[in-house]
Amino acid sequence: MQLKILNFETVVHPPTWCEIDLKALAHNFEQLQKVAAKNMSHSLGIVPVIKADAYGHGMVQVAECLRECGCKYWGVSNTTEGVTLRATGFQQKVLLFESTLASEARDIVEYKLTPTVCSLEMAQALDRCAHQAGIQIPVHIKIDTGMGRLGVNEEQALPFVESLKAQCPNLILEGIYTHLPLADTDRDFTLGQMRRFRDIVYSLENQFITFTYVHAGNSMGLGDYKSDLFNLARPGIMLYGVYPLEDLKKKVHLKPVMSVKARIIFVQTIARGRGISYGHTFKAKEDITVAVLSIGYSNGYLRSLSNKAFVLVAGVRCPVVGRVTMDQIIVDITAVTLSGHIPKIGDEAVIMGVQKGSTISADEIAQWADTISYEILCSLGSRLPRIYHS
Repeated sequence: MQLKILNFETVVHPPTWCEIDLKALAHNFEQLQKVAAKNMSHSLGIVPVIKADAYGHGMVQVAECLRECGCKYWGVSNTTEGVTLRATGFQQKVLLFESTLASEARDIVEYKLTPTVCSLEMAQALDRCAHQAGIQIPVHIKIDTGMGRLGVNEEQALPFVESLKAQCPNLILEGIYTHLPLADTDRDFTLGQMRRFRDIVYSLENQFITFTYVHAGNSMGLGDYKSDLFNLARPGIMLYGVYPLEDLKKKVHLKPVMSVKARIIFVQTIARGRGISYGHTFKAKEDITVAVLSIGYSNGYLRSLSNKAFVLVAGVRCPVVGRVTMDQIIVDITAVTLSGHIPKIGDEAVIMGVQKGSTISADEIAQWADTISYEILCSLGSRLPRIYHS
């Protein structure tokens, strides 16, 4: 028997979905380019971070939009993401932030990706593969000045780079960078990182080792710190219209790129005293009207939002009542009905975004869930069907 494969996304409009505003994305890219030109005296632009499926926005679609905006360099996490971009036809430069396994060297060379190097073993593997391919490949060296994750310890930075220069003739030392883990919380620590990193770069220059790209600025680093050393920035969250710090709204105008919507799939009255959802963590203190929405923790809507979050129905903030379940939530829409509007099955609710002048932001959802907006975008965007608007 032959099975017929159906593409359900083209057959049925999903009951819950993300909308991605590519015009907002292009606007944010343009604004961040301007910030880079203002805050870096020798700016070569920005490397938009599109790792983790572009923070849930769709890596390939985001890359296509940014390519049309003139973007020539992208930042991704790993070799798999870089190969995906190559396989879908993108020829621009791709920087890999995570490339520590020597077993990946052959793919990195074959697909002409730009790896981060922070171990001699990886550098030597890349050098061998590049030699076998008869080419030289650019690399960026990561120095750990305080993140405590990947990177050459700053005390070992000079001998490490000198070793690469001497032992790996098939590697082009294109870039050097560090990361700022406290850019939004500890300015003194961050400025200290920047000074120590500057000293490393200047010491290498005294050894006639120079780099085309010198960078450290994530979204917060780009938006709130000026530098005459850095010439490249790596914005992530701000590219998608979310601010790492509220004060940055005074410096750059961004537009949210992602919104999340759901259809009402059931409406009923809950009598006073009745419990709702698993564990009956919510009990009605009076007769209320509730709506069921087809979204839950399997869709990335975190269970920690139970009895804390709100959604928009007819522009009115309606509380999530009871525990978030695997694929459904229950919201109290009594305030909507009291206003004279009677929601019905099929009506649109907004989980994140704007409806009739009211807004629910990724930051608010993150606050309710005791997490960060990055996780909210990645969780929702990666697990829901996406509809793109250009």
